[in-house]
Amino acid sequence: MNRLHLFRSFRSRRCHVRPSAFISCPVLSPVLGTTQLHRRLQVQTKTMMKKTMLPLQLIVMVCLSYGQADDSTNQHSTSDCSFGSFSTLFSGLSAEVGNLRREVEDLRKSRNTVGVAFSAALRPPTQDSQGYGNTGPFQADTNLVHTHVITNVGNAFSPRTGVFTAPVNGVYYFTFTSYTWKNEANIGVALYKNHEEVALVYEYQDKGDNEDFASNGATLQLAKGDTVSLVLPSGFQVTGNAFRNLSTFSGFLLFHIEEGQ
Repeated sequence: MNRLHLFRSFRSRRCHVRPSAFISCPVLSPVLGTTQLHRRLQVQTKTMMKKTMLPLQLIVMVCLSYGQADDSTNQHSTSDCSFGSFSTLFSGLSAEVGNLRREVEDLRKSRNTVGVAFSAALRPPTQDSQGYGNTGPFQADTNLVHTHVITNVGNAFSPRTGVFTAPVNGVYYFTFTSYTWKNEANIGVALYKNHEEVALVYEYQDKGDNEDFASNGATLQLAKGDTVSLVLPSGFQVTGNAFRNLSTFSGFLLFHIEEGQ
């Protein structure tokens, strides 16, 4: 009698137990059955996951946003740095190319410059048995015409007039030597640029001195068309030889220069 009452009382209580109690109380869990317990666990798990997923998603989104912002900043910084380096490199290369172009242009101009060099010797209008003869003296200054050409690269020297004409703008060097075999006479010659005296050699030969050489030279900047010549001053004389180069006139281009320099 007492056992039956207790069983019915227990059975009545079992039917009114809250479902959540089966989850926290393992003693009562087998009463519901395995299938029902599994289903209830799935429902509660899904609920808990939904509650925790939103904060996780927010955290992930914030992290991703921060990462993208950081990457964007780094990209801008890297881009700016890369652009600055490229700009500097490009400027350096442009300057180097400009220098190379100028060097090539200078080489081209120097290659295209006409070579200029000459040497010529004086021949006497009359001569003795050994080939010697004097030119001068004259009453006025007179161009000396060195008719015997030794070298005339560029054909800038005229053996007909004795005048050198500059073919290009440039710096030239000229040298000259006069020989005299005469006593009691003024000897010497002068170097002229256009119509202006630049250099002179001069000596008076007395009775005891009848043979002398004298030389001089000058570096001249000439424009195209300028002339250079040797002039025998009035009252002076110079000696030449028909077979030997004694009194000479020489010149050559040192380097070409641009117009206006």
